[in-house]
Amino acid sequence: MRDQERRPGPGPAHLLEAVLLVSASPLSPSDLRSATGLSGREMEEALAVLSGRYAPKTSGIVLREVAGGYLLSTNPACSDAVERFRREARPTPLSGAAHEVLACALYLGPLTRGAVSRVRGVNSDAVIRSLLERGLISEVGVDREAPGSPALLGVTDEFLAATGARSREDFPPAGSLVTHEELARVRERLAGSGTVQAHAESP
Repeated sequence: MRDQERRPGPGPAHLLEAVLLVSASPLSPSDLRSATGLSGREMEEALAVLSGRYAPKTSGIVLREVAGGYLLSTNPACSDAVERFRREARPTPLSGAAHEVLACALYLGPLTRGAVSRVRGVNSDAVIRSLLERGLISEVGVDREAPGSPALLGVTDEFLAATGARSREDFPPAGSLVTHEELARVRERLAGSGTVQAHAESP
Protein backbone atom coordinates (compact mmCIF):
# COMPACT_ATOMS: atom_id res chain seq x y z
CA MET A 1 0.00 0.00 0.00
CA ARG A 2 3.06 2.28 -0.16
CA ASP A 3 1.95 3.92 -3.44
CA GLN A 4 -1.36 4.94 -1.84
CA GLU A 5 0.41 6.36 1.24
CA ARG A 6 2.76 8.50 -0.89
CA ARG A 7 0.06 9.95 -3.17
CA PRO A 8 -1.21 13.38 -1.97
CA GLY A 9 -4.91 14.23 -2.04
CA PRO A 10 -7.55 11.57 -2.73
CA GLY A 11 -6.28 8.02 -2.55
CA PRO A 12 -6.53 5.54 -5.45
CA ALA A 13 -9.66 3.94 -4.01
CA HIS A 14 -11.31 7.35 -3.74
CA LEU A 15 -10.50 8.20 -7.35
CA LEU A 16 -11.71 4.85 -8.62
CA GLU A 17 -14.89 5.08 -6.55
CA ALA A 18 -15.72 8.56 -7.88
CA VAL A 19 -15.28 7.55 -11.53
CA LEU A 20 -17.31 4.36 -11.11
CA LEU A 21 -20.08 6.28 -9.36
CA VAL A 22 -20.75 8.56 -12.35
CA SER A 23 -20.65 5.81 -14.96
CA ALA A 24 -23.87 4.05 -16.00
CA SER A 25 -21.99 1.30 -17.86
CA PRO A 26 -19.07 -0.99 -16.99
CA LEU A 27 -15.61 0.61 -17.26
CA SER A 28 -12.65 -1.44 -18.48
CA PRO A 29 -9.37 -1.39 -16.52
CA SER A 30 -7.79 0.70 -19.28
CA ASP A 31 -10.62 3.26 -19.09
CA LEU A 32 -10.24 3.43 -15.32
CA ARG A 33 -6.47 3.88 -15.53
CA SER A 34 -6.88 6.59 -18.13
CA ALA A 35 -9.44 8.48 -16.01
CA THR A 36 -7.65 8.14 -12.68
CA GLY A 37 -3.99 8.12 -13.72
CA LEU A 38 -3.38 5.08 -11.49
CA SER A 39 -0.69 2.52 -12.12
CA GLY A 40 -1.53 -1.15 -12.57
CA ARG A 41 -0.54 -1.93 -8.99
CA GLU A 42 -2.55 0.98 -7.60
CA MET A 43 -5.54 -0.19 -9.62
CA GLU A 44 -5.36 -3.69 -8.18
CA GLU A 45 -5.06 -2.40 -4.62
CA ALA A 46 -7.90 0.11 -5.11
CA LEU A 47 -10.18 -2.55 -6.57
CA ALA A 48 -9.45 -4.77 -3.61
CA VAL A 49 -10.39 -1.94 -1.24
CA LEU A 50 -13.64 -1.27 -3.08
CA SER A 51 -14.49 -4.97 -3.29
CA GLY A 52 -14.34 -5.11 0.49
CA ARG A 53 -16.22 -1.85 0.95
CA TYR A 54 -19.00 -2.85 -1.45
CA ALA A 55 -19.35 -6.52 -0.54
CA PRO A 56 -22.87 -7.96 -1.02
CA LYS A 57 -23.11 -9.03 2.63
CA THR A 58 -22.29 -5.60 4.04
CA SER A 59 -23.50 -2.98 1.54
CA GLY A 60 -26.55 -1.97 -0.45
CA ILE A 61 -24.18 -1.07 -3.29
CA VAL A 62 -21.92 -3.69 -4.82
CA LEU A 63 -18.89 -3.62 -7.09
CA ARG A 64 -19.59 -5.90 -10.03
CA GLU A 65 -17.15 -7.23 -12.62
CA VAL A 66 -19.21 -7.50 -15.81
CA ALA A 67 -18.67 -7.24 -19.57
CA GLY A 68 -14.91 -6.99 -19.14
CA GLY A 69 -15.17 -4.04 -16.78
CA TYR A 70 -16.31 -2.81 -13.37
CA LEU A 71 -19.59 -1.25 -12.32
CA LEU A 72 -21.14 0.02 -9.10
CA SER A 73 -24.77 -1.08 -8.85
CA THR A 74 -27.45 -1.76 -6.28
CA ASN A 75 -27.26 -5.01 -4.36
CA PRO A 76 -29.63 -7.58 -5.94
CA ALA A 77 -30.73 -8.52 -2.43
CA CYS A 78 -32.26 -5.03 -2.14
CA SER A 79 -34.18 -5.24 -5.42
CA ASP A 80 -37.65 -5.32 -3.80
CA ALA A 81 -37.06 -2.03 -1.98
CA VAL A 82 -35.54 -0.42 -5.09
CA GLU A 83 -38.50 -1.43 -7.28
CA ARG A 84 -40.99 -0.17 -4.70
CA PHE A 85 -39.20 3.18 -4.63
CA ARG A 86 -39.20 3.39 -8.43
CA ARG A 87 -42.93 2.74 -8.55
CA GLU A 88 -43.69 5.28 -5.82
CA ALA A 89 -41.35 7.94 -7.28
CA ARG A 90 -42.76 7.63 -10.79
CA PRO A 91 -44.74 10.82 -11.55
CA THR A 92 -48.49 10.46 -11.90
CA PRO A 93 -49.48 10.65 -15.59
CA LEU A 94 -50.87 14.01 -16.64
CA SER A 95 -54.64 14.25 -16.85
CA GLY A 96 -56.57 15.50 -19.85
CA ALA A 97 -57.21 18.73 -17.94
CA ALA A 98 -53.47 19.18 -17.39
CA HIS A 99 -52.81 18.74 -21.10
CA GLU A 100 -55.44 21.38 -21.85
CA VAL A 101 -53.83 23.87 -19.46
CA LEU A 102 -50.40 23.18 -20.95
CA ALA A 103 -51.81 23.72 -24.45
CA CYS A 104 -53.26 27.07 -23.32
CA ALA A 105 -49.90 28.16 -21.88
CA LEU A 106 -48.00 26.92 -24.93
CA TYR A 107 -50.20 28.28 -27.73
CA LEU A 108 -51.94 31.25 -26.09
CA GLY A 109 -49.60 32.16 -23.27
CA PRO A 110 -48.44 33.72 -21.26
CA LEU A 111 -51.90 33.75 -19.65
CA THR A 112 -53.32 34.54 -16.23
CA ARG A 113 -55.10 31.88 -14.20
CA GLY A 114 -58.40 33.58 -14.97
CA ALA A 115 -57.69 33.58 -18.70
CA VAL A 116 -56.88 29.87 -18.67
CA SER A 117 -60.17 29.19 -16.87
CA ARG A 118 -62.11 31.33 -19.37
CA VAL A 119 -60.59 29.51 -22.32
CA ARG A 120 -61.40 26.10 -20.85
CA GLY A 121 -64.77 27.11 -19.43
CA VAL A 122 -63.97 25.62 -16.02
CA ASN A 123 -62.07 26.70 -12.91
CA SER A 124 -58.51 25.53 -13.51
CA ASP A 125 -56.81 26.62 -10.27
CA ALA A 126 -56.19 23.07 -8.97
CA VAL A 127 -54.73 21.91 -12.28
CA ILE A 128 -52.52 24.98 -12.54
CA ARG A 129 -51.28 24.48 -8.97
CA SER A 130 -50.33 20.87 -9.78
CA LEU A 131 -48.45 21.90 -12.94
CA LEU A 132 -46.61 24.63 -11.04
CA GLU A 133 -45.51 22.06 -8.45
CA ARG A 134 -44.29 19.75 -11.21
CA GLY A 135 -42.30 22.57 -12.81
CA LEU A 136 -44.08 22.33 -16.18
CA ILE A 137 -45.42 25.89 -16.01
CA SER A 138 -44.19 28.90 -14.09
CA GLU A 139 -45.04 32.53 -13.42
CA VAL A 140 -43.23 34.49 -16.11
CA GLY A 141 -44.54 37.99 -15.43
CA VAL A 142 -47.64 39.95 -14.39
CA ASP A 143 -50.57 41.47 -16.26
CA ARG A 144 -50.34 45.08 -15.11
CA GLU A 145 -53.47 46.05 -17.04
CA ALA A 146 -55.69 43.64 -15.10
CA PRO A 147 -57.04 44.39 -11.60
CA GLY A 148 -54.58 43.18 -8.97
CA SER A 149 -51.84 42.58 -11.56
CA PRO A 150 -52.29 38.77 -11.69
CA ALA A 151 -49.37 36.53 -12.58
CA LEU A 152 -48.85 35.38 -16.15
CA LEU A 153 -48.19 31.69 -16.71
CA GLY A 154 -46.02 30.10 -19.38
CA VAL A 155 -44.43 26.73 -20.10
CA THR A 156 -40.98 26.07 -18.66
CA ASP A 157 -37.72 24.68 -19.97
CA GLU A 158 -38.54 21.52 -17.99
CA PHE A 159 -41.69 21.15 -20.09
CA LEU A 160 -39.69 21.55 -23.30
CA ALA A 161 -37.13 19.00 -22.08
CA ALA A 162 -39.87 16.52 -21.14
CA THR A 163 -41.38 16.77 -24.63
CA GLY A 164 -38.01 16.64 -26.39
CA ALA A 165 -38.53 20.09 -27.93
CA ARG A 166 -35.73 22.61 -28.36
CA SER A 167 -38.15 25.55 -28.30
CA ARG A 168 -41.83 26.42 -28.68
CA GLU A 169 -41.28 26.60 -32.44
CA ASP A 170 -40.82 22.81 -32.53
CA PHE A 171 -44.54 22.31 -31.85
CA PRO A 172 -47.01 22.22 -34.74
CA PRO A 173 -49.00 25.44 -35.23
CA ALA A 174 -52.38 25.59 -33.54
CA GLY A 175 -54.09 25.96 -36.93
CA SER A 176 -52.92 22.47 -37.89
CA LEU A 177 -54.46 20.93 -34.77
CA VAL A 178 -57.91 22.56 -34.58
CA THR A 179 -60.28 24.22 -37.03
CA HIS A 180 -60.47 27.97 -37.56
CA GLU A 181 -63.91 27.93 -35.96
CA GLU A 182 -62.55 26.31 -32.80
CA LEU A 183 -59.71 28.83 -32.64
CA ALA A 184 -62.17 31.67 -33.06
CA ARG A 185 -64.28 30.36 -30.15
CA VAL A 186 -61.19 30.10 -27.96
CA ARG A 187 -60.15 33.65 -28.76
CA GLU A 188 -63.66 34.90 -28.00
CA ARG A 189 -63.47 33.28 -24.56
CA LEU A 190 -60.01 34.74 -24.04
CA ALA A 191 -61.26 38.21 -24.91
CA GLY A 192 -64.26 37.87 -22.57
CA SER A 193 -64.42 39.42 -19.14
CA GLY A 194 -65.59 38.23 -15.77
CA THR A 195 -64.91 35.08 -13.83
CA VAL A 196 -65.89 31.60 -14.82
CA GLN A 197 -69.03 30.34 -13.13
CA ALA A 198 -68.33 26.63 -13.29
CA HIS A 199 -67.46 23.71 -11.08
CA ALA A 200 -63.89 23.11 -10.00
CA GLU A 201 -62.08 19.97 -11.10
CA SER A 202 -59.33 17.67 -9.91
CA PRO A 203 -55.79 18.15 -11.30
